[in-house]
Amino acid sequence: MPRHGRLLASIAAAGLLLAGCGSGPSQVGAAAIVGDTRIPVTEVQSWFTEVLAKEPDLKPQLQQQGQLDELGRQLASQLVRQELVEQAARDERLAVGDQQVNDLINQLGGPQAATAGKIYTPRNVREMARTQLLATELGRKYFDGLAVSFDYTQATTRREAEEKAHRMAQGPAAAAALVEADSRSGVPAATGQQLRAADSPQLAAATPLFGAQPGTVLAFESEPNSGQWLVVLIKERRADAPAAAPGAGSADDQTLQGVGMQLLGITADRVGVRLSPRYGVWDPVGLSAAPNEGETTGFRLTSAPDRS
Repeated sequence: MPRHGRLLASIAAAGLLLAGCGSGPSQVGAAAIVGDTRIPVTEVQSWFTEVLAKEPDLKPQLQQQGQLDELGRQLASQLVRQELVEQAARDERLAVGDQQVNDLINQLGGPQAATAGKIYTPRNVREMARTQLLATELGRKYFDGLAVSFDYTQATTRREAEEKAHRMAQGPAAAAALVEADSRSGVPAATGQQLRAADSPQLAAATPLFGAQPGTVLAFESEPNSGQWLVVLIKERRADAPAAAPGAGSADDQTLQGVGMQLLGITADRVGVRLSPRYGVWDPVGLSAAPNEGETTGFRLTSAPDRS
């Protein structure tokens, strides 16, 4: 695939978009506020200009396909994710050295090859490498001990998934009643399910199941554009589950990086992410942005406490 084609595909498919920060004088000129860190719009714009300068034929292609705004959202989203990784790394006392960054860039063929046909440029390739390495270390730290207990049901439309998520979020009793009713009617649904990241590495890397605290309700498609939605109430989450059986739990660095990125959901929930409306709305499941509320990848709600 030509490199411009690869870049266009990455813009369309990556979903690495940003969302909007609220109003207020302290947020003027901010693309995003992540916790106490402000990401200025000028940083997004500077990167945007560099990408188009690096790929001179790209701008007319993006204009023709109506994807110039998409590129801006993806760049802003990357900056937010980089900041979330940095904050998680500080919390977890994780670090990567300059030599590790150099080694990864060299493995990718050097700065020019590593950024060809991609949104990164030789100027910020080190930030890209650092983010990947820290996310991998975050995933490595928790992968072996991650386990969740949850109740779940399914839905076949976005509207149904949202409605069920809100019903689950009314509290444990409401969630149990929903699961029981769905199960009786033939919908795949159950309570008290147990899952270890080490037993399902790809699931851990591709879904938010392990990146949510107990009491969180999640609704998301089991696979993108599949029309099959999972609606889940996380009841318990452990980071110190007993070791898996021999042979289980192996994961390569790419999978561990995906797990680490999913774990950023906990950091985002804790510190808060506010994004400028010029980049869309925050998608708390995809940890990215969507053009509007109707195009997020799912729903993430906090369940009401058990009042029994």
